[in-house]
Amino acid sequence: MTAIQTPAGSTPALGNNPSTDAATLLERAKHIAPIIREHAESTERERRLAKPALDALGAAGFLRLLTPRSLGGLEVDPVTCFRIVEEVARSDSAAAWALQSGNVNAWWASRLPEAGVEEIYGSRPDVMFAAAFHPPQQATEADGGYQVTGRGPLASMIHDCEWILFSAFIMEGGQPRMTSFGPELIAVVLPTSEVQIIDTWHTLGMRGTDSNDAAFTNVFVPERRTFLFTPDFEPGKHFGGPLYRYPAMPILALFSAGVLLAAARGAIDELRDLAQRKVPMGSMKTLRDRGVVQAGIAEAEAMLRSARGFFLATMEEAWARTTAGQSNTLAHRADLLLAGIHAAKTAAHVTDTMHRLAGTTGIYARSPLERYFRDAHTLRHHGFVSESKLESVGQVYLGLPPDFPLIAF
Repeated sequence: MTAIQTPAGSTPALGNNPSTDAATLLERAKHIAPIIREHAESTERERRLAKPALDALGAAGFLRLLTPRSLGGLEVDPVTCFRIVEEVARSDSAAAWALQSGNVNAWWASRLPEAGVEEIYGSRPDVMFAAAFHPPQQATEADGGYQVTGRGPLASMIHDCEWILFSAFIMEGGQPRMTSFGPELIAVVLPTSEVQIIDTWHTLGMRGTDSNDAAFTNVFVPERRTFLFTPDFEPGKHFGGPLYRYPAMPILALFSAGVLLAAARGAIDELRDLAQRKVPMGSMKTLRDRGVVQAGIAEAEAMLRSARGFFLATMEEAWARTTAGQSNTLAHRADLLLAGIHAAKTAAHVTDTMHRLAGTTGIYARSPLERYFRDAHTLRHHGFVSESKLESVGQVYLGLPPDFPLIAF
């Protein structure tokens, strides 16, 4: 990817040096912000992250945050990863969301056979994955692997990814193979050259994420590019660090939460600026002089800071347990899922309130509040931070088996 040209005294691009601390990585995120902001409009218009923005993310090393150091990655802790996502999202939500395509599946790769890891990451560490977790596709056993057929939605960054991961039921006699825990579920990784990309991404918000459908029929996937979806597994030789023993839920949620919390912060800041000068119809006072706006800003700050603090604290506690070699129990994992859902729900509510208090200003595409509103109300429905998963959290707290099995991962 193209290196960022930096003037003397500024933060340099990462280049080939993976030894970078958290403070330097956050500085890099601030450094590339002008490039991302410059291309945010074309990203939104083209429904795909602009190449200069993607190149900037790659040159900064942000597409290999969760890739093992032994494969040329940065292997940063999840809290640092969250902070980077949040910082990038301040410039463009789509650019921040794109980071999951270079990172989440690098984390899942800890479950792949060594031959599959070498095939995918042997040439470079910042290879990009798309993923379509739901619904599970159909896989039938074949000599040395599986034949797979299906169609998955929401495959973000699909045009820029070399690989795509799907979940799939192993089929027998036209029905999923059953185990004592339910249908046997595997992950399969296909080259994107073997799938058909279907243009479905015409949406309320998050328009620049290229989250289209991907379809395939009777494609062979060798066993080296598959793994069993199960909470218990033995990490591969490159994945011995604590990052790959960390629970799955916060890894999946930190991108959603980071983008949503940044949108809410942006919405508050935008309303505070607008309130200095806007005089609503029928009033002699600016917005800042109105009690409802004053109270709304105060309540929004309390809600946002509390939700962000809860999310960060819960992640940090889980990371401390992980690095100490302690297990994160099912209750701990429920806490993590709850923190992600609460962050997403609260951020969307805060963004909505700021949009409402702005009045007609927020309905125009020229207002940042319009974009924050659309993105927040799109991303809040993401499966791993959806309010529908609150039931699973409550089930764990009440001693019941959760109906969302990924909570245990």
